[in-house]
Amino acid sequence: MIIFLIDLKKHTLNEPLIFFFLFFGLLISLISYNSSYSKIGEMKFIIKYILIFPAAFYIGQWIVQNLPKRKFLKAIEITMALDIFMAFLLFIYPISFLYNDRGELSGFQGTFLEAGWFSLVLGALTLTSILIRLDYGLKFTNFHYLLYFFAIVSQFLSKNKTIWLALLIIMFFLVFIKIFISEDSKIKKSVLKLRKINSFNFIAIAILFLIVFFSINLMLDKPIISIAMIEEKLNDERGKAFLAAITLLQNSDWLGSYGFGFIQQYFSVYTDEIIGLDADSSMIFNSYLDVWISVGLIGLLYHIILLKMSFSISHLFTLIIPVYWFIFSNTNPTMGIEEYYLFLGIAYGLTLNNKKEEIN
Repeated sequence: MIIFLIDLKKHTLNEPLIFFFLFFGLLISLISYNSSYSKIGEMKFIIKYILIFPAAFYIGQWIVQNLPKRKFLKAIEITMALDIFMAFLLFIYPISFLYNDRGELSGFQGTFLEAGWFSLVLGALTLTSILIRLDYGLKFTNFHYLLYFFAIVSQFLSKNKTIWLALLIIMFFLVFIKIFISEDSKIKKSVLKLRKINSFNFIAIAILFLIVFFSINLMLDKPIISIAMIEEKLNDERGKAFLAAITLLQNSDWLGSYGFGFIQQYFSVYTDEIIGLDADSSMIFNSYLDVWISVGLIGLLYHIILLKMSFSISHLFTLIIPVYWFIFSNTNPTMGIEEYYLFLGIAYGLTLNNKKEEIN
């Protein structure tokens, strides 16, 4: 609200962006409200889509347009350091009101609800620090190298699999996208440097990354990836949830639109057990299937437009971060957290900065 009032006073309010969020927020809320199916906590999602998520996106784009890059990065890196510190502290001494104790499922997660969310957000913070420094030619100090080292250690301790998959896919994506990068004044030098990198080097790095990862994985008492874990994911968790989601879409003639909160209602009485989906689950693992089931193709269109607005080859950040969140959205309910919109908003703000630089 403060940022909104500042922009209103300065006559710099991004009115098209506000109209976009209000239009789609109200539209998908009406789609949900019009559904006759039983739902749990529908109003929570409506409030988020009309107020919380647009606010997070608007704040993200506003920060990078109004704060010096050094101050912005300082905030990002302090947040990283605090998240890592709290993760180690609570792993050693879990303080009850700060730590979400999930019994056997509890892990290296800090103040986050679970280890997966800790890994996801820490990965986004780490990439933001590295990519924006590269984009704007800001130097890396010993503090940054130490911070990144502890971030990598924390990722291993979180035992999250998707973060490593995301980094690997991003490497191959860069090999592909660099074919389409041409000399252009609108593109940062950091992106142009991708053209000079031999694709073989990228593939070699990816292979080395896999070797190092699986070497460490084999040395762990409880490996991050194992045959038993993969079988469980396919037969009792994500694979099983995917089939249940497809069945729901088939039963609606592929239109979805069951309404926000239907997922929680449906799986609270679902007779076949699926790991991770029960009366407490408000979203399924794949965000795109979830939004399709909840508010139909209009919901999918909304999120595709958000990605399109945030994606650009002008910066390394705008090239990589939307892809990063897209990958996680296919394996986690990331569209239900504010950080998804915050970081896409930052990417959108950088693209607006680039357009302003062109005009000037």
